[in-house]
Amino acid sequence: MLHPLLALSTLALSLLNAAEGANRESWLPDGFRLPNIVHPFSPTPVTRTLPVAVAPFVEQVRGVCVDTIPADALGLNIDAQGQLTAVTERQRLPKDGPAINASARIGSVTFYATDTGLFVQDAPSQPPKRHESYGVDGPLATRVTSLVADSRGTLWVGTPVGLGQRLPDGTWHAIRGKDGLPFEDITALAVDTRDRLWIGTTQGAIFYKPYETGRKWFYRTGKRYLPGNLVKAVAIHPSGTPAYFLTDAGLGRIDEVETTLLKKATAIEKRINERHRRLGLVSACLLDNADNPTAHTIGDNDNDGLWTAYHVAAMSLCYGATKDDAARASAQTGMQALYMLQDVSGIPGVVARSVLPEAEGKLKGPQWRPTPDGTTYWKSDTSSDEIDGHYLAFYTYYEHVAQHDKAEREVLERHVRALTDHLVDNGYQLIDWHGKRTRWGFWDPKSINESLFEYVETGLNSLQMLSFLKVAHYITGDKKYEAHYRKLIGDHNYLANVLLTKKAFPDSVNHSDDQLAFVAWYPILQIEKDPKVRRALCMGVQRHIHIVQPEQPSFYTFVYATVDPQGADIDGAIENLRQIPTDRRHWDMMNSHRADVAFSPLANRFGHRVLTRVLPADERAFDKWNSDPYIPDYPGNGCYEDDGAAYLLPYWMGRFHGFIAE
Repeated sequence: MLHPLLALSTLALSLLNAAEGANRESWLPDGFRLPNIVHPFSPTPVTRTLPVAVAPFVEQVRGVCVDTIPADALGLNIDAQGQLTAVTERQRLPKDGPAINASARIGSVTFYATDTGLFVQDAPSQPPKRHESYGVDGPLATRVTSLVADSRGTLWVGTPVGLGQRLPDGTWHAIRGKDGLPFEDITALAVDTRDRLWIGTTQGAIFYKPYETGRKWFYRTGKRYLPGNLVKAVAIHPSGTPAYFLTDAGLGRIDEVETTLLKKATAIEKRINERHRRLGLVSACLLDNADNPTAHTIGDNDNDGLWTAYHVAAMSLCYGATKDDAARASAQTGMQALYMLQDVSGIPGVVARSVLPEAEGKLKGPQWRPTPDGTTYWKSDTSSDEIDGHYLAFYTYYEHVAQHDKAEREVLERHVRALTDHLVDNGYQLIDWHGKRTRWGFWDPKSINESLFEYVETGLNSLQMLSFLKVAHYITGDKKYEAHYRKLIGDHNYLANVLLTKKAFPDSVNHSDDQLAFVAWYPILQIEKDPKVRRALCMGVQRHIHIVQPEQPSFYTFVYATVDPQGADIDGAIENLRQIPTDRRHWDMMNSHRADVAFSPLANRFGHRVLTRVLPADERAFDKWNSDPYIPDYPGNGCYEDDGAAYLLPYWMGRFHGFIAE
């Protein structure tokens, strides 16, 4: 069953949204004015039809070497089980010349790669001659490590300083880091049946598509793809895939697996239910064996509530889009876990970060408190992160599941009231078990508008509290929450604060705050219909998305697309979803040494060096939306496995709202 939005054209949807605002009168007084600090919001004109149909695509994964490998192409002797037995002796040019590293033929001309240069043999009856030019009109270096010719008559030449390209007309071109080559020390080359290159280097492998549109370079390093990073030889199966690599740690193989966004979502959801739930909470796990996981453990996490809320929202949207009972049941399991976090302290509105059995919890520090019955310990000093997540789950679960079931609705309303009443009764603060505010639990006007130390949180925390109150009013219908909402806007400038939710240079960039903002943006943008308030919200979210858009963040993009579907980078969001690996294990992904990256002169907020651009998600350790995507290096041995809900949330949001279709 398709969501009704899929039946509307983008133009009709835009007109419908405009009509909703135009036919409403704002409750704001005529004299209410916003500061002139953000460009006015105007939706992008319609230029394309939505949804975008996402075709099946190929995902590259590390394979298992079990079949026969083309030994001649590798220069190896390999048995039927893929085991290396011996290395064949390299041939030499006539008269005790240099050893041949590789050879390639184009027509009647044969090219030889040697450590002392490129040799050319114009005909079998003629002796090879050394190519005269290097650097210009020739290979980039006199040491030529590899050669391969494609079906178009182009010769590809590998050297320790980059890739050379000799076109059929004899002209040469150099391809180096500035041209997109991720690493320049080339050791081996192979070309497949579609004239795509596999490039072996001393630091991993590179897949290059020189004749195709779109993304051309794919860097494959670390144990996500290869057993070792020093690639000595490359060979491609005669069918064009897979590719085989002889590395310093043994024989490796990279497979191309055809998949879809839905298949990826299905695989991740299956894995979550197999080994990523603890007491119903969704979280990462530690595998006993990264290559053959037979057991795992899940510990407590400070953000158990937020990560579980990701998943509840994803499965609620999935149910809204598909009416799949399994999605509904999965969302229910997560929602019950969030209720547990709200109830476990025994104090209405005091939410736990996490919970542990009594035997484990009592060994922890003073932040862990026993429950009234003493059987469980709960972690206190809950952050705004968790509260943000709870309200995202409240809204999505209510919208797609609970409002259609009287019993579900009553339980949800009770929990919404308990938390919201606790916040407003304590002056928009999260007061802990000891009567004091938690470190990050502040949304009150004094902290937001008067404290110099909380300047960075001014816009974010204003947005969060407005979103919390709007969700509470929407679900319960209680007018007191709307009254608080209007008071914060009219008397305390919260709507003006929201215009600058995203802090940018020279302020430190906080990717966790980006995540928290879009978690809060989503519910309020769906609920708020007042034309003046909505216009201000749209101005704030438009500014925010324009700052983070180079990251191609699918979650943020689809949130923004709910108010400006034509202005959102839907194609970038789709590319991000394609790139996020189905395999959620964290392997070492090192990129500092790359020739195609540059470092920012500014460190991130933790003092770490960061890149000037975000690398594709399949070349870094994509985790949650709070991670800094500009960090180049990600150590890991594969034993840490992310739950994957960070993929499910934008995927099902895009599906439900009609931005993408399978």
